[in-house]
Parts: sequence; C-alpha cells; structure tokens
Amino acid sequence: MLRGLEHNVQRLRKRVGALRHLGASIGGVPEPAAARALSWIRDNHLPGGGIRVESRHRFAYPEVTGYIVPTLLAYGDEELATALTEWLLCIQRPDGSFTDPDQGRSYVFDTGQVLRGLLSMCGRIAGAEDGARRAADYLVATMIDEGRGGFPNQYAGTDCPEAVQLYVLPPIVAAADRFDCARHRDAARRCAEYYLAQPDCLRLDDLTHFLAYELEALIDLGHADRTRETLAALAAAQGPDGGVRGVGAGTGEHVWVCTPGLAQLAICWYKADTPDPADRAMTWLERHQEPDGGFRGSYGRGASYKAHVEVSWAPKFYLDAHLLRVSAFFARHAQDFPTEVGAGDGRLAAIASRVRPGDRVLEIGCGKGRFLKALAAAHPDAACFGVDPAPALLGAVPAGITTALGTLENIPHPDGAFDVVCAVEAIEHSVAPMRAVSEMLRVTAPGGWLVIVDKHRGAWGRMECPPWERWPDSGEMTGRLRLDCDDVSGVSVSFDAHPASDGLMMAWAGRKRSRLSGAQWNDVLITPDLERVHVDEIRFNDFSDWGRTVVLQTRPGDRVLEIGSGTGKISLQLAQAGRRVTCFDSSADSLSFTSRCAAHLGLAVGTVCGDATLTLPFVSRHFDCVWSSGLLEHFTSAERRAMLREWARACRGQLVSLVPNAASMAYRIGKLAQERDGVWPYGLEMPLPSLRDDYEAAGLTVTREFSVGPEHSLNFLGDRSLRRTLAGIFRRLSRAALEDWNQGYLLVTIGTARKAVR
Repeated sequence: MLRGLEHNVQRLRKRVGALRHLGASIGGVPEPAAARALSWIRDNHLPGGGIRVESRHRFAYPEVTGYIVPTLLAYGDEELATALTEWLLCIQRPDGSFTDPDQGRSYVFDTGQVLRGLLSMCGRIAGAEDGARRAADYLVATMIDEGRGGFPNQYAGTDCPEAVQLYVLPPIVAAADRFDCARHRDAARRCAEYYLAQPDCLRLDDLTHFLAYELEALIDLGHADRTRETLAALAAAQGPDGGVRGVGAGTGEHVWVCTPGLAQLAICWYKADTPDPADRAMTWLERHQEPDGGFRGSYGRGASYKAHVEVSWAPKFYLDAHLLRVSAFFARHAQDFPTEVGAGDGRLAAIASRVRPGDRVLEIGCGKGRFLKALAAAHPDAACFGVDPAPALLGAVPAGITTALGTLENIPHPDGAFDVVCAVEAIEHSVAPMRAVSEMLRVTAPGGWLVIVDKHRGAWGRMECPPWERWPDSGEMTGRLRLDCDDVSGVSVSFDAHPASDGLMMAWAGRKRSRLSGAQWNDVLITPDLERVHVDEIRFNDFSDWGRTVVLQTRPGDRVLEIGSGTGKISLQLAQAGRRVTCFDSSADSLSFTSRCAAHLGLAVGTVCGDATLTLPFVSRHFDCVWSSGLLEHFTSAERRAMLREWARACRGQLVSLVPNAASMAYRIGKLAQERDGVWPYGLEMPLPSLRDDYEAAGLTVTREFSVGPEHSLNFLGDRSLRRTLAGIFRRLSRAALEDWNQGYLLVTIGTARKAVR
C-alpha cells in the first residue's frame, strides 16, 4: 500500500511539473531549463531527509545529496542546502564515512562526495566543520599505503573503473587546504599518481558518466594536460545534435546517450576552455529534459543506463554546467561589451539619482564597469564596488573600483554593506530572479536603495536572447520589492539611443525598510485629534491589555522609566495610578505631546530627550521599573543586548519589554499583506519569538514571558471574514487557553538584573 501511494505521489509530481512548464509557456515565456532542474531537486527532497536516488526510489542518496549542496549554494538556495547538510550530519557513521542507499555499506566514493557538501557549509552551520574533518580523516585512513596503492577497489566485478576514485581526491585536497593538513594533501597527490598509472584510467570505452568523473577530477587536481587528448576525442565523436555515445565514444553499435555523462563532459569542456562542444551538449540536454525538470539516465536506441527513471545526479551536473556556460558566454563575448555609457542614459540616471555623497555603491553583474565608471565620475566621493561572474570582464573594470567574483544569487559581501545596490540587465540571466533580489537586499543597508534595471517580460520576443535568458515580470518585481522596501517604483527608462517611450527597458527601485525616525513616528502616530482622544481615554480608565500588564508590574510610589515613550499614553496611566513617571524619547515633539496631555490631566510626568541606544542620563539603580514597548524589535540582536545591558544598569527592580510577537499569525499575515501592498506604515519591524536569550546575554534573569492582545492582532487583517472567524474563536477560549495559544499581538518579557534587590 505504501509503495502504491509513493508511486501515485510521483505521478502527481510529474503532472504538476508538466503543468508548471505548460503554465509558464502560456505566458509566452517558457521557464528556463535550469529553473526546472532546480525545481526537480526540491521536489525530490524526501521528508525523511536527503535527495531521492531516482524517481520512484524510496530512499535518499547520501552521495548525491552531498555534492548537490555546493550546487544549491551557487544558486542561492541556502535553506535547502542547510536542510540537506543537517541530514548528512545525522547519518554520518562513527568512523566518519557515509553509506550507499542500497546496502547501507560505507563507500569511499560516496563519502568523498558528501565531503564536498560539508566543506561548502563550513562556517554556515554548526557541525559541518567537524563532519568534514571526520570524513576527510576516514578517506585518508582508508587509502592503501598512504595513497601509493590508491583506495581499496570497491567496484571489482562491476563495469565501474577503479580510476573513478580520482573524483574523491579534489575534496580531500580542499579539506587539506582548509584544515592545513600536509599529510592529507600529500596522500591525495600520491593517490592521483597511482590512478594515472593504471591501465583503466581515461578509457574511451567506459561509460561517459564514469569517464567524466576522472576527467573533471584531473582538471581540478591540476592535470588538465592529461585530459586534452581524451576530451578532443570525445568532441570529435559528438553527434550533430550534441550527443555523445554513452559507451565507446565513436565505436560500437549502440547510439544511446548517458545523460549525466553528457552534462559532466560539458563541465569538462567548459573548464578546458572548449565551449563549442559544451554548448552543443547543453542544447541536447535541454531538448531531452522531462516536463518536471528531471532527466532520465539515458536516451536513445538500446539505452541501458537507467533509461526508465530520472536520476538525481543528472540535474546536479546540468546545473553545474549551466553556470559554466553562462560564464563562458560572457568571456567569449567580452570584446563586445561596451566600456562607456552616455551621460543622458536613463539607466544611469535611475541609479545616479539615488547616490548621495560618501555612499558605498555596489553593482552586481557589472561587466566592464561602465556604469560604475560613470557613477564614480559624477560622485567622486562615493566608493564603488563591482561583482561579476566573468573574470574576463572584471579585468577590464577601471582602476579605483573594487571588484570581486560573484553572482546575483551569491554576493561575496556582508549584510547591509552598501548604500546603493544596483544591477543593469543582469537579473535577466538569473535562474532564480526573486532569490537574486533577496540576496541583493541582504547586502543593502537599511534605508539604502536597491535599483534593478532590465528589459521586462511584457516586451519578450523583441530581440534574440541566449537560451537561459528570461526577462522579469514588472508586477512580480514591484511586489517583491514592496515586501522589504518603501518608496517602490517601476518606470520605463531610456537606454542607448532609445527613449523611455520605447517601453523595453524598466527601472525598479525601492528604499530598503529601516527604522522610522522620531519625526516619522510622529507623522504615523500623532493625528490632529489624538491629544483629546488620549486625555479622554486616560481620564475615563480605558486600558489596553498591554497597558494593564505594565501597570500591574509596578506599585504606587515606584519610580518608573519608559524608554521610547512615543505619545506616552501608558506612562500617563501609570502616573494617574500614583507612579513617579519619567518618559524618555528621542523626539522632543513626542515628549511635548505627552507633557500637554499631562497638563490637561493634572499629572506630573518627567520628560527627558535622548538616544535609547546610548548611555542613559540616569544614575545606576535609580528606577524600580524600566520598560519599553514597540522599540526593541527595530534593532539587531547585538544592538538589543547592548541596550538592555544599559537599561538594566539604571534599574533596581523589573525590566519589562513589549515587542510584536512572532508567533501571532494574524499580525504576521496582516503585516505581510500590508508590506506586499506597499501600505505598511511602521518601517523596519522584526517580530520576535522570544527575548530570553537577549535578556540572559544582557545579565538579566527572565521571570516570565507571555503574549497579550490577541484581539488587537486581528486589526492587522484586511480579510474581514477571517477576522470575524478568529475573533469568535478567541472569545470562546479561556484566558489561560489564550495565553497557551500565544497569539497575542505583543510579547511581554519580564526580568530582573542578576543580584538585584527590590
């Protein structure tokens, strides 16, 4: 029964893949082959962990899962790469090895390929480095006579040549470099020499899948000269359609093609700077790709290599080859790329208008740097940086511009490093354009600008493009920017000799969401009649859930400090309840508003203007309670901890923080919808699931953490039907049940300074 269910799930996935492909084609812009190959990998990520061996197979393949991880990172999918690596760490054997999916037996080859994945995740997730060390140690310990005899031949009696173990050596060398282990490096060198001397090394009669393992390994190990003759023979045997016979290149009766082998040969040809046969191989592969994005193991008359199943290693090697194809394309056409841009070019103007004196500007896909050159001339005090995947293009970037190899999906710069990040006619080359936008936003500083200039999908068909190129949809791009940006726009711009009315080129721009300033908060919060409303609500005892929570943490006569007091409503209620209140805020206008309300109510409230991120102008242990609401969620964890540490210094009793609750689904859904629609008014706001770690790091002990205001969370929802349904549920739940559900809009964290005495 379970096998039948598994078979039906596979059939459904294939039908969904076919529909996905069809749906993309209906719009006139078929989904790129690389995007569909990535989808196949994601669709075949098993719930139990790992990538499925092949279509209809029950189990995951550690070997393939391992070497797919670097591929996913290259395409910007760190989330799936992390999930796969965590599974690999869970299944590593005590001796450091990894097993095959059929017999559960430890294999040298499989372990070597997992080592590739673990090395790529070192520094990204805990345990990857230790796992990589153990895998490398296992591999070297398994060698015969420290590599002089290679590895034990685990493929005796099969058609797999012993020399395929060469493909284990590059990750061993990479591990030796990372861990500075000369012994491992020397062992890998001796091992390579052993296999190069064997008669079964680089045999043209072997399956191309196995042969290409040897070829790529030798290229990566610095023995490219030993591969040229074989690669030339394979290119000569290539058919006019781009295929290469799966076994016995140029000889024999069979004419079938091994799919992963052909993709691997494309990789080798690209690495050997022989792009023409590689391009033809890619054309063959894309013509034979299945509707769901996968590839069967082989195609053609007499096909005998997994011809009836889609194998997981085929899309992996196709995706690796695709990245090399794009780089080779730009390298080949480097001389065709211009070095100048006209001063009146609309693309340049769209970027230059966002650059301010002293800004750090980054262009992704910068080519020869012509836009950066023009920006540097217009803004000589700006620092300009460029990233591109083609070394041939970066070599032509003018002096004074800092360059680095990288892609849209994998930018080699830290978070929030740039004031303006731009891409001109680059996003069209991305397999995952929305993931590329996310990566560009990552390196944009809060308040900085992201500018994307490109041809748009509505104009698709107006010019000939490389097979992988796809133009972004204007509405999709605008919607994506709105999730993280304010002031989002999308307008047609001029380019070269074409006016903006040509309608081909568009510029999308957005200012990355940042914390609102005090003046901006006043614009959001203080309406013309708010003073009267506040005074009436306070006088006649109208309390919010969180207002009651704060008051109940204090006693009459307590000294209470509110940090980031805003309009000061709850502080005024505290004063009315007999607490000695001080309001602290960065906005003099906000404090003036609070003082006016206090005067109407006849209350004494102290006000101090200052920066909550700096040293407070109060003596240590002066207040019985220090609290804030709607403040800490606008800061990073490091900033929060520094602030809490300073606030705790001024507190001899309880420190209370209220922040938006990350577990509140109504609030999160409503916030997301408002951001998507471009109407979110509160700037950068990061809901938090807990403040316990921050409190502990700041020297505070959490005494209680809970959420309040579930009904208020419903105000964020635009869907009235959903709002009514949830309101009915909340009304029927007891107070204890509501707290257990943790659906309150605000998370309340109460703590005390360690060794504090009340």
